[in-house]
Amino acid sequence: MNPPQNSPQPAGGALIPHNANPLAVYAAPNQLNTELDDSLHLRDLIRIVWKRKWWILACTLLGVTYLTIRTLMETPLYQASTTLQIDRNAQRVVDYKDARGTTEDYYDDGSFLQTQLELIRSRQLAERVMETLNLDIDRSGRPTQAEPPAAESADAASKREDWIGRIMTTLRKRSEPSVKDRQVLDRESVLGGLRGSMSAAPVLGTKLVRINVIGADPDLAARMANTWADAYIASNLDRKVDASAYARKFLETELTRAKTRLEESENTLISYTKQKQILNVEEKSNPAAQNFSDFSAALAAAERERIKAEANYEEARRSSASAKELLDNKALSAFKENKAKLELEYQDQLRTYKPTHPRMQALQAQIENAERRIQEEIKTVSSSVEINAKAALDSAKAQEERLRSRVEASKRNILETQDQGIRYGILKREVDTNREMFASLLQRSKELAITSQSNTNNVAIVDRAQTPLFPFRPDVMRGVMTGLLLGIMAGLALAFVIEYMDDSIKFPDEVERFTGMPLLGVIPRVSVAKATAAQQATEDPRSALAEAYRSVRTALQFSTARGAPRTLVVTSCTKNEGKSTSAFSIAAALAQMGRRVLLVDADMRNPTMHRMLGMDHENGLSNILSSNIDPIAVTRKTKFANLYVITGGPIPPNPAELLSGDNLSRLIDPSATNFDHIIFDGPPILGIADSIILCNRVDAALFVVESAKTRKAAIRNAVRRLRQAGRVPIGAVLTKLGSELAMYGYEQQFYYYGDKPELVKTA
Repeated sequence: MNPPQNSPQPAGGALIPHNANPLAVYAAPNQLNTELDDSLHLRDLIRIVWKRKWWILACTLLGVTYLTIRTLMETPLYQASTTLQIDRNAQRVVDYKDARGTTEDYYDDGSFLQTQLELIRSRQLAERVMETLNLDIDRSGRPTQAEPPAAESADAASKREDWIGRIMTTLRKRSEPSVKDRQVLDRESVLGGLRGSMSAAPVLGTKLVRINVIGADPDLAARMANTWADAYIASNLDRKVDASAYARKFLETELTRAKTRLEESENTLISYTKQKQILNVEEKSNPAAQNFSDFSAALAAAERERIKAEANYEEARRSSASAKELLDNKALSAFKENKAKLELEYQDQLRTYKPTHPRMQALQAQIENAERRIQEEIKTVSSSVEINAKAALDSAKAQEERLRSRVEASKRNILETQDQGIRYGILKREVDTNREMFASLLQRSKELAITSQSNTNNVAIVDRAQTPLFPFRPDVMRGVMTGLLLGIMAGLALAFVIEYMDDSIKFPDEVERFTGMPLLGVIPRVSVAKATAAQQATEDPRSALAEAYRSVRTALQFSTARGAPRTLVVTSCTKNEGKSTSAFSIAAALAQMGRRVLLVDADMRNPTMHRMLGMDHENGLSNILSSNIDPIAVTRKTKFANLYVITGGPIPPNPAELLSGDNLSRLIDPSATNFDHIIFDGPPILGIADSIILCNRVDAALFVVESAKTRKAAIRNAVRRLRQAGRVPIGAVLTKLGSELAMYGYEQQFYYYGDKPELVKTA
């Protein structure tokens, strides 16, 4: 068939200049500065969980199975509980303080109950229970066993002097007890097991405490719980008795000392009053205090006068020429008036005589003499003002010093008169204090003698432990739930780790969010068992692949105000991402609309279009770019209507230089060919400069991303290279999307009128 005819070329074979910035028409102004969004959203977490659901399910089943089996293999344990009521104070017969000094309940900050819990868990109480139940092992009559030879050899090895010996010594001391007595070790073993089997916990919101004992023998567990409660009550009573006995002994000693101190302080006070002849010392108004107050007020007034005099003196020294005395001086006023008259006469005579005239010189001399007398008078008045201010300042200072000495003398007099009263007050307060202390100790001693005779206790048993009927552990349901929770957590952690290691774009909405480019279409992954992807997209119009590329064609038509770009390059980050199939399918979809479409294999390093169409590539794009051959001469008609192709041609040694030449203009120039659209199957962007050069020569570029394979780092580098060259792709196409696509709203089944055809099975 005949290929499309060339349009008339300009005279002389001149090339038509190409637009320097063709992609600016299709790129949004703000896209060049768009930051790539690599953040994690909630929908991404849901997708990760759904995608790795089998890993999560496997980990969950493994965790449930393991913990269930482990739980069932545990030894059955029984729990016996005794409930105690612990009040802060016991019931009182008389309203006296006990040996601990408490009389009534007050705000409980939790420390009292926590203290009682620690007493229940104490070692002393555990030893009491162990001795009551005869749980300790008596090995007093058993001969001490000799250390095994292995222990002797280990001890000998640890006595080495080098660094290995020091390490072995440290390890041995951390793993071996310091006591070698078997009886002590056996007792500690029983005591440790006993304390480990018991737990005490408060009942929230009450004064109740439960003592729980867990053991393999249900009857022994109940006896241990009841014995523990009885031992705690007995221990509590013993502490009260011991505290009362100690308090009585202490009070008796302190009473003797208080009586002695009271007698000594009373004798000292009586002797002092007799020696100083003190009848009554009280704080009343006296002449010395009144004089001190008067002198202090006079001193304050003198200080104010001195400060005022200092200010006047400084003012007289700083600005004497403007003092009030200068303004009020009559002689100075007369001198200034005389000078003014002379100056006025001088100005009148100046109209008649020159300044050198003898009369004018005489007037000038009179004016100078008047000025001199004015300055002398000012100096005399200023000196007088300064002398008067200095005299006033000296007088104020002298008055202040006299008053200050009188104030100090009055103060000493007051201190001397108060000394006797202070000493008397000290002795009197000591007597009063000793008397009150003696009375308080005497009263407390009598109260304690009464309260110590009562045996009331603040602890009571509410419920005694009964022999448990069923095991407390193992709890199978708890083990299953724990295994379920741990399995889910492990599965989620494994899923997120695997997903984190998989740095690729997998879902459609990630494309726009990460690349900043609009998503023009989603291409599903198809099975190639019966036909290639290109064949399914072009030969089966009802397949999911064909419908997806028709959606891309529709998006291209609405991408610009003039419809689909006339020249379009399809590129990607690396090879095998579906760009050749996409270029061929888009070209075929445009041809189905009746447009004349030229498909150009521009990947001259690895041409593939001829294999897809079953052609040779002896002549192709490399021939056009390296010579003056007419593009129509190498254009071939395909089996699809309105679709023409130019293969890659022989592989050249320098594809980038060929694409940079002027011969490409003869192919893409609208006046050179009459194709409606020219689709270029471009080479990958990373690693070579062919696509960057080609993008600068055509109208628009389409970026192809393979789902779950193209890494985000590669996309970031590719987009950065395009933007550094001033080019932004018109959009992106996500290819080879798996069957999990339907979960997120991207269906792979399409509706047709009539009977439903047999579709190609997708993977």
